Formats: sequence, structure tokens, C-alpha cells
Amino acid sequence: MRLVQVFTCAFISLALSGCVKMTLAWADLRPDGPEAAPPALATTIENWEKNHAPALRDAFQAHVYGYLPDAYELEILSREVLDEEAFDGVARLTEYKLQAQLRFGDEVHQTKPFYMDVASPVGDETAPIILMQTFCPRWDTIPHPAVSRPENAGGCSGGGIGASVMTYVFGRYIATPPIKMIVERGYGVATIFPSEFAPDSRERGLAALTAMSRGIAPGKSRWGAVAAWAWGFSLMVDALESDEAIKSSDYITFGHSRYGKSALLAAAFDERIGGVIAHQSGTGGASLNRRKKGESVAAITKSYPHWFAESYAAYAGREEEMPVDQHQLLALIAPRPVLLGNARRDVWSDPNGAFRAAIGADPVYELYGSVGLDQTRLDEWKPQAALSFWIRPGTHGVVKEDWPAFLEFLDAHFD
Repeated sequence: MRLVQVFTCAFISLALSGCVKMTLAWADLRPDGPEAAPPALATTIENWEKNHAPALRDAFQAHVYGYLPDAYELEILSREVLDEEAFDGVARLTEYKLQAQLRFGDEVHQTKPFYMDVASPVGDETAPIILMQTFCPRWDTIPHPAVSRPENAGGCSGGGIGASVMTYVFGRYIATPPIKMIVERGYGVATIFPSEFAPDSRERGLAALTAMSRGIAPGKSRWGAVAAWAWGFSLMVDALESDEAIKSSDYITFGHSRYGKSALLAAAFDERIGGVIAHQSGTGGASLNRRKKGESVAAITKSYPHWFAESYAAYAGREEEMPVDQHQLLALIAPRPVLLGNARRDVWSDPNGAFRAAIGADPVYELYGSVGLDQTRLDEWKPQAALSFWIRPGTHGVVKEDWPAFLEFLDAHFD
């Protein structure tokens, strides 16, 4: 028992030293802090789309995320229906083997092959599809024995003590979302494990990302893992659009924490993505860089130097000098619906900074005639609004209260 307690404490300490830190603080339920700056303003939709939006996309690449590929090609190496009646007969399970070529000017880089697994509602080819990137491998996200996995590969589930502690710390749905409940509600689920093509590690990740972007013109920042994972969402759409068995026109990116960042960035750069669920995306996601609480630019770039462009780290302690901030990233998604998920004790992810970012993005949603943010407090849950802000008790993770709220939001916009 003593050994179990030691292991548990060590695991929790390790987990909380990275993407989340436990504090005794609570997020204020009223907006607290200065307005987002610089303002995301445009006088007309045409002016926004032709001038402001392209300039902002370039600025985010130059100062935060690094540059995405100028051009790429996706090859579908194989496609196999694994189970026509998975999850008690409600889902059709399909697996794709994919490989992409990136082009930066004259340079070409080929990724390693990677897989995408899709659980879609039986008999509904047009169902909206939730594109997921999670901390855990595909065989945990969609737990089915037919899903391919490398020999002796580990994972986040399996009933061991590590999986039990992870679920205890980060919630029951951190590894495996409620697939059957989602599909029965009328939504498909597609998932990749982003580390299969862009490793989430300092050494291997930086080496891979540098190789993948070696042809970028001088003076441009190599992309970080968040940008590479965002590109992964676009690859998922490419693969699904090429499949005659899938006729969906609605793709929603979903991610928690670091993958919430990539879910937002993907939608800001790919207009085929019709909506976003970014849960506790924090610094480099929905939370403002200026006057923020919780994780700082210095902290995140020190812990995860491979997530962002090198230029982002240069703003540590100089956030007021940044030419862009995260409300403008949200504005680039307008007028498509975005849910920003949060937890009251997750001050490290700065819920108040994310709420102020939504306030700052709202004028662009209004420019399109959309009801953007329709809340004056963090706890006024309005799932029908195009900028919806969800906050619950608790800490960093995906818990049983979250998915009913996510589905309520999806029903309001895609049903």
C-alpha cells in the first residue's frame, strides 16, 4: 500500500508539473482584467476577409505558431471497414492509413504513415463528424479490438494503476470519450494520435518539426507542434472528403488542453472546419497573453519549447509588445461556432483570460450578424450562442459533466 501511495503521489506531481498546476485559487466568475488588445476591428466583412484576416494569420505564424505548409499532398494508403455494427450496433468503424507530403517552396518532406479511425452513425452518411486529437493513442480514444496498434504498444487505459490514477486526476473521459453516447446522439467521431506524425517531445519533436519545415524561407519561423497538429486536423478533413461513403458537410475540431490549442488554430486557417470545441486550451489557445493569470509565456515555452515558434518565447515578460493576441485567433473563426470549455479551479489555464478573449472577438461575430458571446459572466451558459463559454467546478480534465454540455452545444448548432 505504501508503494501505491508513493507511485500515486509521484504520478500526480509529474502530471501537475506540466500542462496543469493545482492551486487553491478559484477563477472569478466576472470578467476580471483589461480589455483584449489590440482590438479586432473591421468596418465591413469584405475589409475583414481581404485585409485584416490575412494579416492576422501571417502575424500568428510569425509570432506564435510558426509557418504552416505552403502546399501539401495527402495519400490514402489504405481504407478498411473494421466493423459494420460497432458499439452495440450503433457505429460503423473505419480505419485509414495515411501519409502526407509537405511542400515548403522547393523542399518536400514526407511524414511517416499514420492512422485515422472513424466511428460514424450506422445509416447516416451525412452526420456531423467530431475530429478528435487526444493525449492517448487511437485505440484508447476509440476502444475497439479491431483498431490497429503497434506490437507491444502501451496506452492510457487497460485497468492498471497508471490508468486509474490518470482517470482520477484528469477525469473519466480523459482517455476515452463516451463514443456510444456521442454516436447515438447523431455525431461521428474521427481520431488520430498526433504524436504518430509530430512527436510531443522536446528532442524528437523539435528534430521532426525542424526537418518537416527545413524549406521555409529565411527569416520565417519553423512551425511548432501546435501548428503541425492543427495541420493534422486538415489532413483528417482531406481524408474524409475523399471517402464516398461519408457525405458530411460539418466537421468540428475537438481538443483538450494542448489539443484545444490546435483545434482553434486549425479552424482559424481551414474554413472547411465548421465549429470548434476547445476545452481548457489555456496559453497559446483561447487565453489572452497580456495580463494573464496562470501559465505564462515564459513557463509554457520553457516546459514545451517544441509547441511553438521560437519567436513566441522571445515575448516572455514582454507580452504587451506582441502585435497579436488570442482574441484575434477566435475572431478568425467567425462566424463559425466555438465552445470554450473551462473549470473554476483550473486557474493555470486562465478561464478569465479566455472569457476576455471571447469578449474581444465578439465584434467580428457581430460584423457577420451572428450572436457571438451572449454572456456577461463566466457561468451564464448559453450553448446557442456562436461563442459559448462553459465553466464547471473542478480542475483540469474531461469529466462526466463536460460531454453533456459539449453535445448540447453541438445540438444547438448542427442538429
